[in-house]
Amino acid sequence: MILFSIIFLIIAATVPLPYGAYMLLRLIVCISSIKEIYDNPKLNSDMTFWLVTLAILYNPIIKIPLGKPLWTIVNILTAGFFIYFLSKKQK
Repeated sequence: MILFSIIFLIIAATVPLPYGAYMLLRLIVCISSIKEIYDNPKLNSDMTFWLVTLAILYNPIIKIPLGKPLWTIVNILTAGFFIYFLSKKQK
């Protein structure tokens, strides 16, 4: 259920929002990525790699300045990844 909320938040981040909303999104995605790695120790190496990559990319401490257009693309790809991850996780 949390992944559905994260997917919704990531898609919502493609429209203009206050800066604090983006910071909250970064924190949520980072923590959720790390949580999924620890909750699913039998993940294949590809899924683990992408979850670690998302945790690093969305970490709220060291910000990666990509610019709004590139972050929009990253957000859409991240939502797509979480949809794929959720479908694989339910099987």
